[in-house]
Amino acid sequence: MGLAKQLIVDGKDVVMIDNSHERIESAVTKLDCLGILGNGTDIAKLMEADIEHAQAFIAVTNSDEINLVSCGLVSSSYPQVKTVAAIRSLIYTGADGLKEGLLGIDYIVNPNAETAKSIYKIIEQGVNGNVLGFSNSKLLLYNFYIEPFSSYVGSTITEMRNKLQAEFVIASINRRGLVIVPSGNTTIQARDTLSIVAESEEVTDILKTVGQLQKRPNNMVLVGASRITRALLNRMSPAMRSKVAVVDQDEEVCRSFSERFREILVIKADITDEDIMAEEQLGSYDLLIALTDNDELNIITASYAKRIGVDRSIALIKQNNNYTRMASYLDIDVVISTTDTTVESLLRYLRGKSVTSVHSLFNDQLEIYEFIVSKDSLVCNKQLKDINMRKKAIVAGVTDKEGNSSIPTGLTTLKEGDTVLVAVMRDSSEFIQKLFG
Repeated sequence: MGLAKQLIVDGKDVVMIDNSHERIESAVTKLDCLGILGNGTDIAKLMEADIEHAQAFIAVTNSDEINLVSCGLVSSSYPQVKTVAAIRSLIYTGADGLKEGLLGIDYIVNPNAETAKSIYKIIEQGVNGNVLGFSNSKLLLYNFYIEPFSSYVGSTITEMRNKLQAEFVIASINRRGLVIVPSGNTTIQARDTLSIVAESEEVTDILKTVGQLQKRPNNMVLVGASRITRALLNRMSPAMRSKVAVVDQDEEVCRSFSERFREILVIKADITDEDIMAEEQLGSYDLLIALTDNDELNIITASYAKRIGVDRSIALIKQNNNYTRMASYLDIDVVISTTDTTVESLLRYLRGKSVTSVHSLFNDQLEIYEFIVSKDSLVCNKQLKDINMRKKAIVAGVTDKEGNSSIPTGLTTLKEGDTVLVAVMRDSSEFIQKLFG
């Protein structure tokens, strides 16, 4: 339902097909969409949804087979409709991912691979839940909370920049739930959350200055030998894997992981055993990542790990996204949602080739887009001061074709091939997509 919600806000007409009466009723009640009770492999139901005039057909059920068959059916009968499928099993995708074109499917996303990619980025960035990265830029976005006793309270944005002696842009301010796009004269207030965009080195310096710098974890324990665990280990170098322990209670799965990843330590145990943490000295690890298929177990494990001495913890949420809000109160450093990472990947594709990353912040009030400027873009070869963004957006960073990143000024000219980070209020995202796309 998260994807449907985002598409509706984008101004798209959405029709949902599901074989669960409860899910259809919930979707129609909560969202401005049509609901059809049935199966995506039923051509009659597809016709009822007016598939012939649709821009895209998206199959994201829990069954790879249904997703493949329904997309193949649409592709063969309605070749003008884009088809998108979520495929989880490596049987279909192979270790390197599935090439577009199978059964005529235009885009395939592997939720496990997308989640593993996000977790790996989080590890590389020091497991700081307030830092977000982008696909084609070295720039980072850091959410900085202003404590009531902070020396920055009462300063303007310009004065804060001078105090920190760093090059950055404050893309937005979340002030008591209300998000604003600031100017240099905006005054910082206690309990503001500032979204700062800067180069990775500058972010590191800022975090050092405010005492929130986190080093990349040296050794880590992964709880649950799941598909996501396998995908994450595949992304790691042998040297990195040599500092990893995997805990799982299934003997056959443990044997399989030991054979596939020779460098790791595999511990056959039930993580809920009250003695296992002490016996295996799991409290001595820098990072624990709970990756089982049980959301509740992941939250409990990640929270308990912090209490016994693990420096940082990450919990995976696969089923119930409501847990992501609860987990922040349990001393868990980062909560990663398979649903959210999958939705981000699908939105990048559906919003066009020019969009390479998108992050939603502050309950979807603000979005941070990463655009690649094309020669046909309305902003190509224009200076920022000449681009009218209706005071609803701000260009927070630019990376040229050579990979050089910079914090822009009004005199910065956007050129073909530049990667541009744009922070935009959600109600203006469609306008900004047309402007930069």
